[in-house]
Amino acid sequence: MSIKLNIIDTNIKLETTRLTLRKPEPDDVDDIFEYAKDPEVARFTRFQPQKTSQETKMFLQVTKQKHQNKTALVLVIELKAEKKVIGTISFQNISELDERAEIGFVLSKKYWSKGLMSEAFQAFLEFGFKKIRFNRLEAFSDIENYRSSNLLKDIMQKEGLLREREKKDNRFCSFNIFSILKKDYIFKRSLKKPLA
Repeated sequence: MSIKLNIIDTNIKLETTRLTLRKPEPDDVDDIFEYAKDPEVARFTRFQPQKTSQETKMFLQVTKQKHQNKTALVLVIELKAEKKVIGTISFQNISELDERAEIGFVLSKKYWSKGLMSEAFQAFLEFGFKKIRFNRLEAFSDIENYRSSNLLKDIMQKEGLLREREKKDNRFCSFNIFSILKKDYIFKRSLKKPLA
């Protein structure tokens, strides 16, 4: 059974107790720029801190193109109580042949350590396995990013360490790699065991 990538270019909206996960909209620019310009937020991501809201607009244009090409799926994380976008979560580097994708995520510093990313992550994981029908989802976490690594190890299986895999800001970065397979996900669900 092949994965269903056509769903990427449809109107997606996922609901959790505190969050709405949905496609980005032009009106989200100010909220996204607010956290994307923060060097602490950008530190462990693949982007540099954004300097102007024009860069955020460009990010939204590129994201829309990726949705149309079905090469990635990026959803904003909106806090229901404030009607405010506080981060994004995405499937990147989608391989249709291998039925696999990489999960990436970023969250405004103001909302760290509140369990919000875990809530978003579990809803996104369910969508990936049940709707798109991926077989494998994986994530990479800089070894210095203990918050992300702690989140991932509660939900996925650590597979190993990728030493000095990428270079950012004149520094070679090493990454923990985590994964979860569809069969792992189904097994955990059958035990009614929370993923985190």
